[in-house]
Amino acid sequence: MTGVPGTADRIAVFARLRGPGLGDLVQRNIPLALLRRAHPGAEVSLVAGAGLVGRFSELLRGHTYATDVVSCPDAGDFDPRRWRRFRRTLAERDFQMCVVDPDSRGLDARAARDAGIPVRVALPTGGPADAAITHPIRLPPPVLGRPDLYDYARAMAAVVGPERPLRPGEVVPELPMRPERIPELDLPPPRVAVHPGGARHWNRRWPPAHYAELCVRLGAELDASVYLLGTGEEEPELSALRRRVLDRRPGTRVHLAAGGTLNRTANLLAGVDALVGNDSAPAHLAAALRTPTVVVYGPTGTEFMWTRVYPRHRGVSLRYPCQELLHAAEDVVSRRCAHDCPVAYLSREGPYPKCLTDLPVDEVWRAVTSLFPAVRGRPDGGPR
Repeated sequence: MTGVPGTADRIAVFARLRGPGLGDLVQRNIPLALLRRAHPGAEVSLVAGAGLVGRFSELLRGHTYATDVVSCPDAGDFDPRRWRRFRRTLAERDFQMCVVDPDSRGLDARAARDAGIPVRVALPTGGPADAAITHPIRLPPPVLGRPDLYDYARAMAAVVGPERPLRPGEVVPELPMRPERIPELDLPPPRVAVHPGGARHWNRRWPPAHYAELCVRLGAELDASVYLLGTGEEEPELSALRRRVLDRRPGTRVHLAAGGTLNRTANLLAGVDALVGNDSAPAHLAAALRTPTVVVYGPTGTEFMWTRVYPRHRGVSLRYPCQELLHAAEDVVSRRCAHDCPVAYLSREGPYPKCLTDLPVDEVWRAVTSLFPAVRGRPDGGPR
């Protein structure tokens, strides 16, 4: 495989993604950080749809390894005027290299070629854009049956650098953030964040009754301080869960942490001893913050993707054969699995997929308690 010669001063990363979540964008720090390490001092510009840039402005402003963001027309936007303006901007920036995200839709190596970008790095797909690739990314034979994040990162590193082989523990870079004092972290250890929510287009939520039982056990058996984590929209659900816990065990230290800024959430996750939650953005933030995490997996077949690169991440799943949903979110709203379970999340009253309702609290509890010998071994018993 031929690597990119020399260094570049201006690099574009095409990531015109369709319907990404926050966790998907946190993972984009992997290629951005690889490029920053391989080309120190380079300007690395993330090129993304205007809607995505607006929706995730806080993340893109202060929590990525991109030096700046360039807006392009959104996926599905074919307005010729906007495309002309974008192509003009792309040409004027005089990029020396372009790396195309494997999930970039409608923005590929051809656009980089047309803008005069000489080095074009991309994963061949067998389509017409392959002819515009100058440095193809070649995936190694997958160890886990299909490529995971380590396979993708290792293949990209072989093209853009660093020169030595990339190890699994080096793949996920630390999340850039600003230190911020979180008064709630003054509560006694162990401190456990619990995330029972997640994006509504997926039905990836363990039922609230299960989370309530887990939180009660955290208080009763570990005397833990519990932080219910979620967005502002999820605050009513988190409040209901808190009441349910306190009704069963008054005096449990259970704190609502809903609707904070991304920076505040990151600082809270960096200060707790563990996160327990659904397969959603906080799990990816925790991985980038080196916080031990237990993730409950439902119908989406994503657990294998980060097994090797999230070493402090423990997945809990019944591994039913139908837990293999790999379609894009927008393609599965009406899909039902082998057990006739709905894919979309409807309400906290359910219905929930069988793979999640069948998953007992004891199974998750064993994964949670397996984290705590290391926590108790700290000199002060406190957060990292």
